[in-house]
Amino acid sequence: MTGTVRFHGGAPFRAAAVHGGPGAPGSAAGLAREMARWCGTLEPLQTENSIGKLIEELAGVLRQDGWPPMVLAGHSWGAWLAALTAERHPELISGLILIGCPPLEERFVPCIASRRRAMLSPEDRREFDRLVFALESGGGAPPDSMLLRKLGILAGKADSCSLLPGDSTSQVNGTQYAAVWKEAAELRRSGYLLRRFRSLRIPVVLIQGEMDPHPAEGVTEPLRGSGVALRSHLLPECGHTPWRERFAAETFRRILAEELSRSTFEQREC
Repeated sequence: MTGTVRFHGGAPFRAAAVHGGPGAPGSAAGLAREMARWCGTLEPLQTENSIGKLIEELAGVLRQDGWPPMVLAGHSWGAWLAALTAERHPELISGLILIGCPPLEERFVPCIASRRRAMLSPEDRREFDRLVFALESGGGAPPDSMLLRKLGILAGKADSCSLLPGDSTSQVNGTQYAAVWKEAAELRRSGYLLRRFRSLRIPVVLIQGEMDPHPAEGVTEPLRGSGVALRSHLLPECGHTPWRERFAAETFRRILAEELSRSTFEQREC
């Protein structure tokens, strides 16, 4: 079983856009369309409920439908999944583009919620806190998808500068979110996540908005001196989803095109 995939552009498919969440399939559709301007791009829609199975599911899609070695562009949680897949299956991946990547160490986590709350109106801030409390006090049951969707809308407000009209996720998978994010948060807390990132030996690009609640230094500082070939781009007037940001979309598109050409395809024609 290799999971579900959407195709953007034509063969050969030498790139893939990995969605965030976890449990937000379809949220990388706009990113995949941007990438398809330059090369055939896969948009895998993850279905598994553990990180190990998600890695193997993504690797299976790349083998079955792609032309490895490929570039993976991962958004938000998808940046972690792309990196973990590249670390486990280096033969499949030629480069990584991390977009809106969450911090790799626990010490950077507290600033995410504080940055988000500062961007919300008092009314939205109260609703944000209410939804977080409701989801965190669920007693271990899968979170209600409607609550997750409402929280996602508020987080979208807090995470953006000036959004253009665009895609929303096709669905929200509360069961997948609960299972995978709990596991992912523990990987970060234990230091395992950072060790896997530090072992990468392929080109890594970070594209982060200056107004993204996830601080760019939460990625760059932990990787400093690790031997990872990291290039970073910090976009002004830009939040968590650069391809939808009114004042950053064109700059993001240019950087994406340059990085796809430079670090992924090495002058090969798509």
